[in-house]
Amino acid sequence: MLTLVVVAVDVAEALGASLNPDASTRIAAELRLSELMTTGECGVALATILISPSYDLSLRQISTLDASFRDKAIRKTYFPSLRHSAGTILQRKYVLEHWSPVFGSFKGNAPSPHLKSSIRDALLRGLSDPARKIRTASGYALSTIAQSDWPDECPDLLTSLITLLSSGSPDPVDGAMRVFAELTKSELSEEQLLPVLRQLLPVLLKILGSPEHHSPLTRARVLGVFNGALEMLFMVKEQHKGAVKEATEDILPSWLTALKVLLDIDPRTDVASEESWDGLAVRLQIFKILERITYCFPRAISSVLPAFFASALSHLDQLFPTYRTHYIAETATPPGTTEDPAETNLLSRLGGAIMEFAKVASRTKVIKSWLLQDGKEVLASFLVGVVAWAPMTNDDEEQWATDANAFVADADDEDAWTIRATGFDLISSFMESNPAQTARALQSVMERTIVDSDQARTSGQADWWKPLEAALAAVGSSAEALLDCNDDEELQNRSPPFNVQPVLTNVIPPILGLGDYPFIQGRAFVFASQFYKLLPQSLFSQYFMTAVEVLESPTVTMPVKISAVKAIRNFSLQSDAHQAILPLAARIGNDLLPFLPETSESALALVIEALLAVIDLDGSKWLTPDLTVTLARALIDVWIKNVKDPILLSVLNDIFIAVAKSPVPGVYQAIVTTTLPLLADAVSRASASEAWVSSSAIDLATSLMRGVPKGQLGEGFFALLGPALFACLTATEDRDVIQNGIECLTLVIRKGCDQLLSFVSPVTGETGVTLTLKLVATLLTPATSETEAGGLFIGDMIVHLLKNAGSSDQLRPHLPELLTALVRRLQTAKTATYMQSLIIPFAYLIHSQRDEVLNLLESTQVGSTTTLEILVKAWCENAETFHGFWATRMSTIALCDLFASDRASLRSIMVRGDMIVRPETKNAPTEYTSIPFHVKALKLLVDEFQQSGEDAVAGKRGGGDAAVGGTADLEGTDDGDEWAEEEDLFQGLKDEELGFLSEYIAEGIAGDNLGEQGDDEDLKADPVSQINLGAHLMTFFRQSAQTNVNDFSRIVDELNVEEILVLRRIVGSQ
Repeated sequence: MLTLVVVAVDVAEALGASLNPDASTRIAAELRLSELMTTGECGVALATILISPSYDLSLRQISTLDASFRDKAIRKTYFPSLRHSAGTILQRKYVLEHWSPVFGSFKGNAPSPHLKSSIRDALLRGLSDPARKIRTASGYALSTIAQSDWPDECPDLLTSLITLLSSGSPDPVDGAMRVFAELTKSELSEEQLLPVLRQLLPVLLKILGSPEHHSPLTRARVLGVFNGALEMLFMVKEQHKGAVKEATEDILPSWLTALKVLLDIDPRTDVASEESWDGLAVRLQIFKILERITYCFPRAISSVLPAFFASALSHLDQLFPTYRTHYIAETATPPGTTEDPAETNLLSRLGGAIMEFAKVASRTKVIKSWLLQDGKEVLASFLVGVVAWAPMTNDDEEQWATDANAFVADADDEDAWTIRATGFDLISSFMESNPAQTARALQSVMERTIVDSDQARTSGQADWWKPLEAALAAVGSSAEALLDCNDDEELQNRSPPFNVQPVLTNVIPPILGLGDYPFIQGRAFVFASQFYKLLPQSLFSQYFMTAVEVLESPTVTMPVKISAVKAIRNFSLQSDAHQAILPLAARIGNDLLPFLPETSESALALVIEALLAVIDLDGSKWLTPDLTVTLARALIDVWIKNVKDPILLSVLNDIFIAVAKSPVPGVYQAIVTTTLPLLADAVSRASASEAWVSSSAIDLATSLMRGVPKGQLGEGFFALLGPALFACLTATEDRDVIQNGIECLTLVIRKGCDQLLSFVSPVTGETGVTLTLKLVATLLTPATSETEAGGLFIGDMIVHLLKNAGSSDQLRPHLPELLTALVRRLQTAKTATYMQSLIIPFAYLIHSQRDEVLNLLESTQVGSTTTLEILVKAWCENAETFHGFWATRMSTIALCDLFASDRASLRSIMVRGDMIVRPETKNAPTEYTSIPFHVKALKLLVDEFQQSGEDAVAGKRGGGDAAVGGTADLEGTDDGDEWAEEEDLFQGLKDEELGFLSEYIAEGIAGDNLGEQGDDEDLKADPVSQINLGAHLMTFFRQSAQTNVNDFSRIVDELNVEEILVLRRIVGSQ
């Protein structure tokens, strides 16, 4: 005990000295504290000081402060705020570094179990301290310790905390809540979670319903803990369906009732005081909980969801006057909370939470149906409320007037949270679930806002324009959905629900001239461009010319110019506007160029996008060589300054492609001569630590080739790029550089193979083909997975090299060596995609020169195995995983050629067959049968025919859900049906919506297959891509049956029943 007293005195003295303004005294105290913290007694001393009233409060808090906050200057700046949030820093430092190896920063010298128990007991007492800061410090420390000790070393912790909660005394309740708030942020196991909830939630519900005893912030923490518990329940929902179902059925009804009672209290009572708005914290947490329940457990809330939805609307309505006063008009300053006076955004956070809940609820079947029937007025009123909360604040005005990035990001950055953006998302959600009804409601909101704004302007209100700007922004955010809705209604012979013509004709034109109101003026430009399809030609010409003049005006403010840029981008993306814009394209291009050096980040991205839209007009036929030089120099400057911005670089690549494809004489040469020397120099000069420079420079050079037709790279293109490219690829290990370099070389081979064949390295004297083969050899060395990932595109390059230079004297002598290297790498390849990259070149060669290649493969060995056997085994094992339109067809057709070759060497090869299923040894390693190559090949070909050609023989494969993998005949457990019902309640998809989704997915799959070739015109034009694969396979099967090649009839007998039936239908349908 004497030791503890001595250590406590030492710790107290060191803590006091750490506040000394003298640097040497303070440093000595810090060192002494570091020594003391290696003893378990130090932890007891810290806890004792923390909870003992005999010590000065500041010293008690300092016992929990991190050393980095004891510098005098830092202390002077941060000490007031640290009293709210940093009470546990040093205590947690001690715990994290000296408590248990569970913590990653553990440094040893853990206290004994007895000392740990003493520390935990002291911290539990600290939870009841009258000083809130001490309760906070104790709660943080104890919750950290619990991550290590509970429940094994301190099984009574939960009971002790619930005892504090049950005491009814505000201080112990507040302290215990701080621990639970942290505990529910941790990942509790299901075994820990459910017992906690059973004991904890009834007590929490009692605290929540006792506003006379507990502060709003304590009750808000109660709700935060409950929300965290719901999140954890949802996370274990799939693994423990029964337990979670039982828990939610027991818990949620009483909580939902309590939440409704609280929401029914007039929310204006919580903003009546100018001292604090603590009560809003309770409502904020309630709407977060409602959002959680609606998303995670929709069935539990479905019966009362309309009532909560209506309550959300009433909150927006009743709180809006306060929001307008404090945030839009800013005629009063919003108060903070009693714990943090600086937290003045509670009301805006509450508005956002209400809209987030409404957005999730609007997607449920319950609310969709309700809004169409009983809740029609609610939807209209909700939209009124959303637009009312959307106007920009004075702070927004001040920031956006000078910060172009913030102005652009507010409208375009999906990750930026604002109540305005949240409201627009809610409108979008309404348009998805109830399009026609929402469109009509928006029409009403727009008309009402126009009238109100006009009256406010007439009466002299300075901010008359804000509601109108918000309404235009809100409607514009769903412009595409509104136009689609009009089209859908007209198809049904119904009147369009949204008529924007009066706005475009009568409202927008006069706003365009309001230079004193830049934000509404800019919004008018953007709004008109969003509804271009409905603009009369005369109005379009007026709007567009005004936007161009804005770009050229030296007096127009930044927000208007940025809005004009956005409008020009939107207009230029409309295909039927091109002819009207083309005469002004050169003028607009010159107008946009000065924005490039003056903007950055979001604003620069917008300018680049606008520039791309203009350049791409009419296939870039309007460009001139002189403008191209100016443009190219500006773009290179942008690239140099933003070389690490992947999104911006993507748009730059698109611009390079658009310029390079221009058919105007001299334009392609202008961009190449201006940019390629600089790009090649960047590739050669970039160090290994600047791989992103090489990678992006190679990518831009590749984009130049993407735009130019085959055979028109231009004299000297690769002579300039080649030395830097080969040197870079030889030295680098960076995956992105390798990938971009391989793609670049592939484009050179495709677009100008003659330049590769004539290339000679000025350094080594090696030819371009030799250097390419050396690069291939390097990438084929079995090394790390990084090398494998970086070489995924090597197969495409080899295929194009064989197609374009296969007969050249430079390549043919190296063909045996190349093929052997490919086979060797096949033996060690790990990923299916990489194996495809190695196998497809063989497929191409077998199809184009079968016997010559097979002779070579039969005569070459790797170890004791022929390269033919290695290739065939790998091919058969991975063919079903191949992807890409041309590649899968090439594999199938080459397998046909291989099967028909009638080679004895192939008949002796055994390959992997079907999986062997043994239920009694389900944990054993996977095993497969071994079958002859010809049997496996026929299985693969029949399967491919079923996917691509069986319809030609057997018609459609049936209808109904079962035919497309539906669930009509599936049965599940009751629990499974329960969760399926919940998903249905949330999604509320109609039959036509499900049909659309199926079509969308099918189109996406087809698009993926066709799109694998990207811009590879060579493969798109290849005969393999044009062939009718189903008909080709039918012919192959019939000819094989007629000639009985490789004893075809016997091989068929080794297939399964379904495969035999397919072949019989084909052969029998001749």
